[in-house]
Amino acid sequence: EIMGMTRQERIALHKKQERLQVKAGTPNKSELKEGVPILRSTNEGVVEYVKNKGVLFKKVLDKG
Repeated sequence: EIMGMTRQERIALHKKQERLQVKAGTPNKSELKEGVPILRSTNEGVVEYVKNKGVLFKKVLDKG
């Protein structure tokens, strides 16, 4: 067990983990929150999208 964490911190940690799910298709601008990465399955493969200072960045992930 992780010591020294409040219930709210544990809940927040789980929510952060839940955010990284691979969904199909490219995201809408409304889905992107500043600094929160989203993974999507597209024609290019699995792509990571993140918005930084209002600019959209994307990275196609390589197979491990």
